Amino acid sequence: MHYIAWAFLGMVGYSLVTLFVKLATRSGQFSSFLVLTISSVIVLASTLSMTLWRGDLRALSVRDFAGPSACWAYAAGVALAVAVIALFRALSLGPATIVVPIYGMFIVGGSVLGMLFLGESLNLLKLLGLVLAVTGVFLIATSSGGH
Repeated sequence: MHYIAWAFLGMVGYSLVTLFVKLATRSGQFSSFLVLTISSVIVLASTLSMTLWRGDLRALSVRDFAGPSACWAYAAGVALAVAVIALFRALSLGPATIVVPIYGMFIVGGSVLGMLFLGESLNLLKLLGLVLAVTGVFLIATSSGGH
C-alpha cells in the first residue's frame, strides 16, 4: 500500500479513536487509563502479529536492540506513550472540539522537527500551510467556547 493510503488510514483510525474514547469514558465507568490499557493491548497484539508475520525479527540479533536504531525506537515509544496518555486523559476531561485540534498540532510540530533535524525542505507553500494549520487550530479551539 502506498504511503499516502497508509496516512489516510491512520487519519481515519485516529479520528475514530477520538469518538470511541469519548464514548467509553463518558459514563465515568471506564477511566481514560483503563480505555488506554485495553486499546494498548489490542495495539500490542496487532503489531506483534504483523511484525512476526512479516519476519522483521529474523535478521536481528540481541545486539541490534542496543544499537542506535533501537535507541531511537525506545525514544519513540516513550514519546508515543506520553502523547497517547495525554490525549486519552484530555479527551476524558474536555470537549473533543478543543482537545483534538490542539493535539493535532503534532502535525505542525512533526513537520517543523522534520525540517530542523531531518533536512526536509521548507518552501513558501509549506510555510503557508503550517501558518494556516496553526490559525485553523486557534479558530476551532477558541470558537468552541470551552464547552
